[in-house]
Amino acid sequence: MDADAPNQPEPRPLILDVDTGIDDMIALLIAATSPEVNLRGVTCVAGNVEIHHVARNTGKILRMVGRGDVPVSIGAARPLQRRLRTAPDTHGPTGTGYVELRGEDRQLGTTEYTAIPASRYLGAHVSRHPGEMSVVALGPLTNLASAIQQGVDLAGGAREVIWMGGTLEERGNTTETGEWNACVDPEAVEACLRAGAIHRIFPLDATQDIVFTMDDLRDLPDTHLAGIVRDAVRFYVGFHQQADGIDGAYLHDPVVLIGSLLRPDLITETVEERLACDTSSDPAMAGSLYRSEADERPAVSVATAIDADGMKAELISRLGRAVGAPPS
Repeated sequence: MDADAPNQPEPRPLILDVDTGIDDMIALLIAATSPEVNLRGVTCVAGNVEIHHVARNTGKILRMVGRGDVPVSIGAARPLQRRLRTAPDTHGPTGTGYVELRGEDRQLGTTEYTAIPASRYLGAHVSRHPGEMSVVALGPLTNLASAIQQGVDLAGGAREVIWMGGTLEERGNTTETGEWNACVDPEAVEACLRAGAIHRIFPLDATQDIVFTMDDLRDLPDTHLAGIVRDAVRFYVGFHQQADGIDGAYLHDPVVLIGSLLRPDLITETVEERLACDTSSDPAMAGSLYRSEADERPAVSVATAIDADGMKAELISRLGRAVGAPPS
């Protein structure tokens, strides 16, 4: 993007909240290298893997694309009330499939891990820049719910808060009616919905419109980082072959990032719903979204369909640019 070009919109300030597994990794790569967004920080939450894996994966991925300048804030290590459940069968033992981002590469520099915990980090940015910050949450909502409990006005203070989570009509991927991010911390989802802190939701109904195969990654540049992405996605595809009987994988998180901020024209259907989240002790029901009859509960915009071909082309193009350039 030419900084001097007329009528170019300012990059949108963004905080990404992640539980960095495989699809979070791809969303991070795209967010860190897309000129349309100003990645102000990344907050980490336990979910796909434990919090120390999330923080390490996040920092290393940012460094690999020359974005060690982006602050990383470590957040909730467990849900608000429940025991943490993780998904090593889905994302591998450390969250990145067949690769493990453990060793240090001094040439990559260092990431700025901030001492401020995620809930306070979110609160500080929202209060200092009212109406400016977009927050895209790609994991359990524990950090956001904790911020609300500390008095942060995400509903009115953020430009918008977008969440990848839940399912309406699509079969769940954790229980029959429950999606993973919602099932890990149902109380956090309910706290955010009750407070009107979520403005837009991308449930499985939208993110499972697109199946990515290993052939889709064939045109990525032949770089070390592209190899890491392929090895991670290969693990993800293997999981989906076993779990869902499809020869590919759903890349929920980068689809949400692109559909919400970078190419909203690729969202073809949305509905407005007043939603609540089941917080019962029944493991078959907890984490299920349902339509609420409470008039005082704010409605949420829910994406329900996506231009699959357009989204696939956009994601692969942006991922190719992210993994193709050496760190600056």
